[in-house]
Amino acid sequence: MCIKLKSKHSGFVLYEAVVSLMITIMTLGILQQSLQILHNVQKTTFRDQLRWHITQEKLQELLGKSKITGAFGNRLFYKDENDKTKAIKMLGNYGRAILAIENADNRGYEPMMTNLNDINIEKKDKLVIITTENKAGQTSQMCLINDP
Repeated sequence: MCIKLKSKHSGFVLYEAVVSLMITIMTLGILQQSLQILHNVQKTTFRDQLRWHITQEKLQELLGKSKITGAFGNRLFYKDENDKTKAIKMLGNYGRAILAIENADNRGYEPMMTNLNDINIEKKDKLVIITTENKAGQTSQMCLINDP
């Protein structure tokens, strides 16, 4: 025996339509966020990331073995314990657009990073925090440990 139920209405119920619409909107929102993340990752090139890591390793090598004598503004003064001349060197912004290492007597400098908008150097105990902003407006922060 077969029973057939006949419905007066065919189609979706209102709450089914609302739920499916909400699921569609949530899916589109997640897709939009994913595309924004992908766009930001593509703007940061591999070359920039490699340059940043090389700079961080070189600064850690220089400052890790040195004694910091003072920090004034956006400049950090340090003395290399292995250097026979015992000259005081300075890490800071050279002309605002370059992070550089220079002798304290202003006789030349070695550029570490270029094409920067802003550089901020601060010292907290044995930690040196260098915050930079590049021309694209991206902010990066380097934390170096100073333990001579």
